[in-house]
Amino acid sequence: MAITAAAHAKMKDWLQGMISHGTYTKGGVETTMPIHAISQAGDVITVQFYLDDNVSGTITKFKVIDKEGGVFDDQPDSIVKPALNGLLITFKYTLKRV
Repeated sequence: MAITAAAHAKMKDWLQGMISHGTYTKGGVETTMPIHAISQAGDVITVQFYLDDNVSGTITKFKVIDKEGGVFDDQPDSIVKPALNGLLITFKYTLKRV
């Protein structure tokens, strides 16, 4: 049996509310980045972080951190970010009611 529509909506709200911030790793150093935006469209929750032109170099990992300090998601990567551009990092999660 599927959960109710009301419970499904509460789970999406919970997911949006449990994310605290993100981090990125550059040169072996992990640095905190604030949430730029969180949005919901249907069953998809999108979490975005933004690195401005003050950050440059090779970034090797991005993480989403929950309000308890735990790693909710992490994505190894290898992005060379130039100083003259910003970078928008996007994580998307789909919560479907089946």
